[in-house]
Amino acid sequence: MSHSTRLFSTIALTTTSLVSGLAWLTVAMAEPPAPPPIRLSKVMSLADLHDEAAAQLTLVKQHLDTKKSYADSAKHELPRAAGLLAVIGQAITEHDSKPATAKSADRPPIHGPALRDVALKLAASKTHTQALETVPTLQAVVNGRSGRSGRNETRQRPWTGLISLHHIMEELNSRNSRLRRAVRRSRDPKLDARNAATMALLGVVVAADTHEVKQKAQLPAWKKYALQFQVNASATAAALRKGDAASVKTRYLKAAKACAACHSDFRHDE
Repeated sequence: MSHSTRLFSTIALTTTSLVSGLAWLTVAMAEPPAPPPIRLSKVMSLADLHDEAAAQLTLVKQHLDTKKSYADSAKHELPRAAGLLAVIGQAITEHDSKPATAKSADRPPIHGPALRDVALKLAASKTHTQALETVPTLQAVVNGRSGRSGRNETRQRPWTGLISLHHIMEELNSRNSRLRRAVRRSRDPKLDARNAATMALLGVVVAADTHEVKQKAQLPAWKKYALQFQVNASATAAALRKGDAASVKTRYLKAAKACAACHSDFRHDE
């Protein structure tokens, strides 16, 4: 092989390597970086998760009190409460705060996977009788008296499939009405803060549930809006606890702005 031939081969090989490297770099730069692990302690405390679980269980019992109350709530309110309980169970399961031991806690800790799984069973129920059958287990789990929902229980599962996006939006609308009043004047800062924190937690679920995103290029925008909503709802909760009225209003408006922007970009006429 002549000197010129070897030189040409070397240049060609180097050029090919550079092109391949640039192509890989272009793909790597085009894809958004993986989000950092969610620190759920920054979203909602274990204490608030336990309190909200008890509140949702009370709602479930009200919806199942009579055949009429069941019929009235079977399509919307009941599956919303069941879905939120499943989300709470998931959050307890993946929470980064160390749960208190049963002996040192003010109340027995809730076993997250058990709550999540029995709540999903309630959400999947088709009749009043089937729904009622889940209540004793739900009560035991929320009271910290039950640590497992069944032999096939699994700790790890994705954040999708816990509650429908439609029910999330219904829940956020309902809670936003209460939060808007609290922004003007909070009569119960602890409860209002928990309400805002629950909204932030639902923002975590929205970020994970991307089935409404029809184009892959829109995924970063969806996740950006969900993160902006979650961060500012969490900050609203923190400001409510501190009694910082100015910060409450500022952070609430930022959360509302992220929500409105997301609806503008992704909401389609039915």
